[in-house]
Amino acid sequence: MHKLKKIVIATLIVTGGFMILLIEGYSLSEIIAEEAGEDKGYNFAEDTVITGIFYFLEGPEISRFQVFRQISGFSAKETFVFELDKIVGSTPLLHKAADRAFLFRNSPAEQRDRAEFDVKIVISQGSEQKRAFKYTDCFVSDNSVLTRTDNEEGWTLDRGFAVVDKFEFLCKRMNPLNPVYEEMISAKDKSNTKNSIDYQNEQKSLGRQ
Repeated sequence: MHKLKKIVIATLIVTGGFMILLIEGYSLSEIIAEEAGEDKGYNFAEDTVITGIFYFLEGPEISRFQVFRQISGFSAKETFVFELDKIVGSTPLLHKAADRAFLFRNSPAEQRDRAEFDVKIVISQGSEQKRAFKYTDCFVSDNSVLTRTDNEEGWTLDRGFAVVDKFEFLCKRMNPLNPVYEEMISAKDKSNTKNSIDYQNEQKSLGRQ
């Protein structure tokens, strides 16, 4: 079963991945948690994981990211802009969207029809989703590949370098999501809901039955 789950996770980065997820019965939280367990290459405080879910015309694509930055959109009338950084890897549909935006960046026709897509960013710890943001009608406004270093790294050390894909997105709308609060409210509602046995016992104590 564990081997099968690894195969499912590996397939999620290509078109049709969500269909496989649904067929195999894995929730998004389970997939994110499994990915976090498999990836030992990057250290995050409290085991935080950043997952990007893209809804393209060709199909959905899911991928892990190392950096998420919200550039603008909190203040009124600001455009919603955010950035994602990841180690260069298998994100064929995202790369296609970036290449398309680059090839037609000077085309008036393309500017009227950018083949926009939606994006959901999920920030989680283990299987628990802590925060999420849903962006709609997005397009890639910038993309570049760069090599990351720090002051301790050098050509002869074993610490290495990171070749990073940097994406900037511009979106029409953004909806912040608060899964921890929603779970808290749901648990509170359930605790306040009386089942039939509780109701019968309450009626007996009041001498009504």
